[in-house]
Amino acid sequence: MKKILLIAIMFVTYNVADAQIAYGIKGGLNYNLADISGTSDLKVDNKAGFHVGGFLRVKIPIVGLYVQAEPTYTKLNTELTSAISGEATNLGTNRFDLPVLLGWKMLGMLRIYGGPVLSWNLGSKVDQSDIDLVTEDNYSMGGQFGVGVELGSIMLDARYEAGISHAMKMTGTDTGDVNFDNRGSQIILGVAYKF
Repeated sequence: MKKILLIAIMFVTYNVADAQIAYGIKGGLNYNLADISGTSDLKVDNKAGFHVGGFLRVKIPIVGLYVQAEPTYTKLNTELTSAISGEATNLGTNRFDLPVLLGWKMLGMLRIYGGPVLSWNLGSKVDQSDIDLVTEDNYSMGGQFGVGVELGSIMLDARYEAGISHAMKMTGTDTGDVNFDNRGSQIILGVAYKF
């Protein structure tokens, strides 16, 4: 009898612990809202980029909230056009992002969430060889908030990311010295699969 009771307790404990943790993979599109300051000689045309990564969600018992960490690789794309020569160049930025979100699931399938996002610049590159980029700090921080829907194992998300300034300096023949904020805001659309 003791063995049966012990097995039952272990089974219940395992199922409760398992229900408190979820994990999976995610990806989607992002639209960069980068900005440039200090010149009117460059026109900024933000382009769509993408993100891929995973997530780990831990439910907080009793209160109905959860904490979700999302290690993510993010690719941002921006086209810069010189007002002097009319020449365009593409600026691509690669980042590792780590949002840590506090969320609330309601009505069985809807979620709202928000929290900080830490970012590390993995490198930025322009197409033109006469433009040099200098990143002043490879680390930056922002915030995200959004809504999501869960349909079984599929999760759909729409979120907004507000960036805290991340300065980058560009020097080029047409541009001179220009400060560029490549930690601007983003609109992020994603899909995830929960295992």
